[in-house]
Amino acid sequence: MIEMYAGLRMGEINALHREDIDFKNNVIHVRGTVSRDKDYLPILQDETKTENGIREVPIMKELLPFLVLALDRYEDNRYGLLFYDHVHDKLITTQQVNCFYGRVCKKLNIENNGQHCLRHTFATRAIESGVEAVVLKQWMGHKNIHITLDTYTDVFASLHNTAISTMDDYIKKVI
Repeated sequence: MIEMYAGLRMGEINALHREDIDFKNNVIHVRGTVSRDKDYLPILQDETKTENGIREVPIMKELLPFLVLALDRYEDNRYGLLFYDHVHDKLITTQQVNCFYGRVCKKLNIENNGQHCLRHTFATRAIESGVEAVVLKQWMGHKNIHITLDTYTDVFASLHNTAISTMDDYIKKVI
């Protein structure tokens, strides 16, 4: 749900601490990621995929109950992470989440395009709702605006007719 309603990468979600969920300012502080070391072992990094990955992402109303539930179910662990594999006493990896997501999709008989598609769903819905590309770039943690524009070019292109109508309406008001 965090991936779908906030657009975070799974490694970033797996690296969240309780204090990263900031209800006072209504944001999620993204400060780290769970990735793999040179031996392909999971590691917790205090940095993100890119320097722009360190960011604050707004908490959408639909996400709020899921974050409250996650905080209510928090159990202490050696890293202080919000999401942790207590059974095996280890970090949760993107691969684990993707496997779980695949099992859920299979059980529900829905197409599985990988859990990362939820991040793309967030971005697509943000564009469709009128979120500016420069704002979405920041929310997604993209290094530059070209990544946002190139990745979601089809979505931006689909807004062409709406943009023409909006521009026409605006010009009528101004003139």
